[in-house]
Amino acid sequence: FLGHKPRPNSTSPGLTMRLALSVSATLLALVPSAESFSPARPALRTWAKRFVAAEPPAAEAAPSTPGGSGDTDPELPSFDSKEDYLAYMEAASALPAGFATGTAAGKFISQEAPALGYLPIKGTVIYLTDGPTDSWAAVFTKNKFPGSPIKVGRERLSSGSAIQAIVINNKISNVCSGGDGVANAELVCEAVASALNLEGGARSVLPSSTGVIGWRLPAKELAEDVVPKAVEALQTGSALSAARDIMTTDRYPKLRSKTLSNGARIVGIAKGAGMIEPNMATMLCYIMTDASLGKKVLQSMLTDTVNRSFNSISVDGDESTSDTAVLISSEKVSMDETMTSEFNGALLEVCQGLAADL
Repeated sequence: FLGHKPRPNSTSPGLTMRLALSVSATLLALVPSAESFSPARPALRTWAKRFVAAEPPAAEAAPSTPGGSGDTDPELPSFDSKEDYLAYMEAASALPAGFATGTAAGKFISQEAPALGYLPIKGTVIYLTDGPTDSWAAVFTKNKFPGSPIKVGRERLSSGSAIQAIVINNKISNVCSGGDGVANAELVCEAVASALNLEGGARSVLPSSTGVIGWRLPAKELAEDVVPKAVEALQTGSALSAARDIMTTDRYPKLRSKTLSNGARIVGIAKGAGMIEPNMATMLCYIMTDASLGKKVLQSMLTDTVNRSFNSISVDGDESTSDTAVLISSEKVSMDETMTSEFNGALLEVCQGLAADL
């Protein structure tokens, strides 16, 4: 339905598109985050029953051990089970120095479909523990109807704002939502800034959203319930829980990592399963590193790397309104000029790996 185009002789193309988007949004709302590594999908009725439950489904138990400091292989091995896959990812999921992540689940009632009752939503916070950084870069969708978080992100990037946190929610994309989507995104950023007592305020927070198009973002629920709980859950061990909780229709979390010869580390997480088409996809990607490199260098590397990875894949021919790739540094590990090429190669390996996973 999202790819539907009215017939040339249709007398009401606008109505046809609105109906298609309405049905699409409803169908997407019935699809919770995937919990099975098996390619076999449960019946839609089972998904719908779980999705409209009064309480959101419980998040998978957090790993009992901190993330391992190993790296993922450029080409992942085969796995006999979901448990084997998650164990492998856990062993490679150690966060770079200066980063913490926290996730939390909440619930909301959609203004567009209140009959569905309480629906689950998750929020994820990526936090630089020692202060804001100017060393960050981003690439956004080229879709002509970008979501509100994209508009906020572009403004943050062009103004040169220092960033200390990223906040991501799943389930609702804050795209074509009616009302003031930008104000809703900023409200969530303000909640993060308040909970973390950030000197830079909301402008030091970068928002991202993914999920149903055409529904209003439950900003109040995110700001008052989910964000505070995610901040309370911040930990500096593993990126795997963040990779898991940004998912929508993904079947499994996607994470890649690489350690440089000087000890600097790159860890990337991504989500995406449909609407995959150059340029990028219904894709969110967050790449964290402790390598100290300037903003211009990071932006140049990220742009080139995205063109050679995420802009080179297609699943269903639809370009999304929410695509975001962010590269952010805590600047904890000194880098000399001789390390730049190694970093660039490692960044490409991480992003091409994530693109293959998508």
